Amino acid sequence: MKKLNRTVALLLILSLSFAPALAQQTSPAPGKPATLAELQARIAALLDQPKFAAARWGARIITTDGKVIFERDADKAFMPASNMKLYTTSAALDAFGPDFKIKTSVYATRPAARSGILKGDLILYGRGDPNLSPRFDTDDPDRYDDLKPADKITAIEQLADQIKARGVKTVTGNLIGDDSFFAGELLGPGWEWDDAQFDYGAEVSALTVNDNFVSFTVTPARRVGEPPSIKIQPQTGYVKIVNNAKTGAGGQRRIGVHRPQGSNTVEFFGSIPRGAKDFEVNIAIHDPASFAATLLKEALARRGVRVLGRVERADAVARVAKPFDESKLVEVASVESQPMAEILKVINKQSQNLHAELMLRQLGTRHADARSLDDYGRPKSTAALGNEIRREFLQKAGIEVEPLSLRDGSGLARQDLVTPRSTSRLLEFMHTHPHFKTWRESLTVAGVDGTLERRMRDTAAFNNMRGKTGSLSYVNTLSGYVTTRRGQTLILSLMGNNYTGPGRDVTAVLDQICVMLAEFEGEI
Repeated sequence: MKKLNRTVALLLILSLSFAPALAQQTSPAPGKPATLAELQARIAALLDQPKFAAARWGARIITTDGKVIFERDADKAFMPASNMKLYTTSAALDAFGPDFKIKTSVYATRPAARSGILKGDLILYGRGDPNLSPRFDTDDPDRYDDLKPADKITAIEQLADQIKARGVKTVTGNLIGDDSFFAGELLGPGWEWDDAQFDYGAEVSALTVNDNFVSFTVTPARRVGEPPSIKIQPQTGYVKIVNNAKTGAGGQRRIGVHRPQGSNTVEFFGSIPRGAKDFEVNIAIHDPASFAATLLKEALARRGVRVLGRVERADAVARVAKPFDESKLVEVASVESQPMAEILKVINKQSQNLHAELMLRQLGTRHADARSLDDYGRPKSTAALGNEIRREFLQKAGIEVEPLSLRDGSGLARQDLVTPRSTSRLLEFMHTHPHFKTWRESLTVAGVDGTLERRMRDTAAFNNMRGKTGSLSYVNTLSGYVTTRRGQTLILSLMGNNYTGPGRDVTAVLDQICVMLAEFEGEI
């Protein structure tokens, strides 16, 4: 997911005339470079265009055996944006393997009586599964698209069915959303506060459902002056809607959306013309564990299973005083995630921030200190422990980690700093990794899928270039693998920072370099 520029007031304005910027690309310079020297000169000329005078370029292009084809400030630090996901997903694949799955369970504090009355609590216990969503509820082969809205969450419905099948009719206690498997803050380290309202900046929790956001559809009323209708998906009472929007007689659609920090009240304001197309937006929720527990309680109610108590949350801090002890509980329902190979496709092809953060924290659970307390008596941050595991993996890959700043798992933090050399070395190491096939298939393919679907079509890089994009304000990156006309695989890491002009100018250069490499027929 890309981070977009937002106003301080978090006003989301969509114009009816909006057009995808990535679809606009400039054509490569005429003629193809015939020699390596010409190829290098052509790449340098693209980077040295006058309009990029204030920007910074970093590049490293090598063969799979390490021969340098082109370099530009390869050892300088750059903000990678979502190229950071390469660092997280490679470490996760190395640690867990392609078949690793994550289990989510519902426990009862005591068995239900024959009457169906459970005199105790239900605990919805998360272990970081990113797939408790409708993402895979389709036979469509292109199933890794961004999450589509749905009225109900299949995984939650399955858990509710299993609970009912166990004979539970009434729960006298509470329904507890337990995300204590991960410890630490709900937002990624270094994230900007105005990201947290939107789906790409959703809070990170071991109990994650529907990517921790809800979808709204705003439909204009039939009469001017009346408020539009607003539909929420999944259907839930967890979020409060304040509808201050109006239906206008004409003009542009100008709908604003605001969810205050630490709140689940969402205000809509502005106007939508009568007869206009629906306005759709995804807004992150606050407190994902309580959101998940609420969805389960609502699903149980639809089946006639009553929960008499409240929805509560148990986090890692609460579990210091009252530890989670699975041996004293009764598991009444469970679901499993997709295997790691599928999880990585969502992260790398769709650039899914939340799932990358979950993988960083999943790494943290493998750390020797995963259940230790810090000097203040609080659980150690699972993300920080995951970062230690990630750094150890990078060192194993032959990467010098001291010059790098690895803050989060997704690249949303602007304090993330890597180099073209470290990124190309990572790709070089993964090229010889036992799980390289899984790794390669997780990357987005030029002109085919993911964040490269609209780029490099009708070129030699189509269905050839495989890699990872990255985009923040004033940051555009692309790293991966491309094959020349002679069948030689090249590894590239291209990073553009600090360009304040249209982002498409930088992506055009990145694409032109990939196309030139794919077209190259000379000796390397």
